Amino acid sequence: MEPKGMKPPMPEGMGMPPMMQQMMQKMMANMGEFNPMAMCQAMMTSVGKAAEMAAYATPEVRVLFEEWARSVEDEVLAVLKARGPLDLAGLAGALKINPESALYFLGKLVRDGRATISQIQAATRDEGPRASSG
Repeated sequence: MEPKGMKPPMPEGMGMPPMMQQMMQKMMANMGEFNPMAMCQAMMTSVGKAAEMAAYATPEVRVLFEEWARSVEDEVLAVLKARGPLDLAGLAGALKINPESALYFLGKLVRDGRATISQIQAATRDEGPRASSG
């Protein structure tokens, strides 16, 4: 006898409507070698490492990092003002950093309203980070 108000354990379908179960089965069938447990484990490891690194950073180190980041932002703005509009590769080259780092600083400047992005286009097949890994 079930205690009052308690429901029996969920059946194999976990209480989902049949249509939702079918959609989930199709998604899982198309995942191939995807291992959600491995992905979660890798994510938790990354989060743990980030938390560990943050625990070692003293307030003084955080302030120093923020000062350095502001100086890089100022350098990005100086390059843009001196050279005019640039593509990401041109900006990264002028700063002598990789495009991903340039994009980080540019994104922060845009969010802060200190720079704008006026054009965006699809990369050609041989551009972008995925094309260089292989």
